[in-house]
Amino acid sequence: MKVSVVTPNYNGEKFLKNYFESLNLDSEQIGEVIIVDNGSSDSSLDYIQNNS
Repeated sequence: MKVSVVTPNYNGEKFLKNYFESLNLDSEQIGEVIIVDNGSSDSSLDYIQNNS
């Protein structure tokens, strides 16, 4: 069975590289990743769009 991963994000750009690397380690068990942005004012949205 695959799981869905839902993660809130608010100005979390500095954490996203490690977050995506961690998801890749368990990619066989993950069916989908949903990131909910809560109005970030940093560049995290750009990072998510370009690295997911």
